[in-house]
Amino acid sequence: MKKKILLYGGKSTSLIVYNMLLDEKKKISCIFDEYLNKTHFSHKASFSNKKKDLKIFIKKCDYFFVCIGMYDGRLRDYISGVLKKAGLKPLSIISKNAIVYDKKLIGEGFLAMPNSVVHRKTRIGKNCYLNVNSIVDHECEIGDGVHVMGSAYIAGRVKIDDYASIGANSTILPDITIGKGAIVGAGAVVTKNVKPKEVVAGNPARFLRKNYKKYNLNIL
Repeated sequence: MKKKILLYGGKSTSLIVYNMLLDEKKKISCIFDEYLNKTHFSHKASFSNKKKDLKIFIKKCDYFFVCIGMYDGRLRDYISGVLKKAGLKPLSIISKNAIVYDKKLIGEGFLAMPNSVVHRKTRIGKNCYLNVNSIVDHECEIGDGVHVMGSAYIAGRVKIDDYASIGANSTILPDITIGKGAIVGAGAVVTKNVKPKEVVAGNPARFLRKNYKKYNLNIL
């Protein structure tokens, strides 16, 4: 019998994941998003925005994937933990057009979109996203809940701590450290370390402000 899958989130990431799973002939049974009246795309899954239905979905399903992108890696990681505690198993979704050299070094809940690359000896934590054409080069250390957006290039031996977000078309030079919860803006060229919760942008990247985003962690 085919395993049933719950998607948590109903916007663009959910659309992408839904279709990637369909390409693998996997059944998506339920979609939940408490902030939507309906999803942004058509599908054959059951949908709800009510927490009482989420509890029903959890009982019906075997696996899950959290479809929350952008700067919300901490929230994505937290929700994943709640769903695991409720008895569901996390999925990883890797496009057939992505290159991941050693999947044993990749944590659960991983999303690799088409033409993304993870080079040799690179370790990636749980619940990380790599968008289209993004590259994580050799010997990098990527924490939990990190989002690398489209066409970003992360050079060799870079360390990115938990929940950081790397903007589209940005470049991180070799041996740089990006601190926990930091945000690198689109198109930035990072030439020196970025401290935790710093938001940087530009070429070369400069400090703009602190990232103090708060989250609603009342999931169930």
